[in-house]
Amino acid sequence: MIIHTTFDEVSLTGYKTVRCTGCGRRLKRQRKFWQTRNPYNKNSEGYPKSAYEIREELSQDIRVWEKESETCSKCEQIGVEDE
Repeated sequence: MIIHTTFDEVSLTGYKTVRCTGCGRRLKRQRKFWQTRNPYNKNSEGYPKSAYEIREELSQDIRVWEKESETCSKCEQIGVEDE
């Protein structure tokens, strides 16, 4: 017998507007960050993370992602390197 368990997903969506590192064109980016609430997703104390703890962690991940540079698809195709 196979038992499938579905865990609750906690997600946040990050949005950013940056300049392309190759041509300087303005780019809009959006990305979904997520984790599930499950018995294996534990905090530093060894207990399962709460939805609040997961949202705090996802917010930190979004802040790091917002600072990353981006290159448009056209510049990626012609092989322009990041500065």
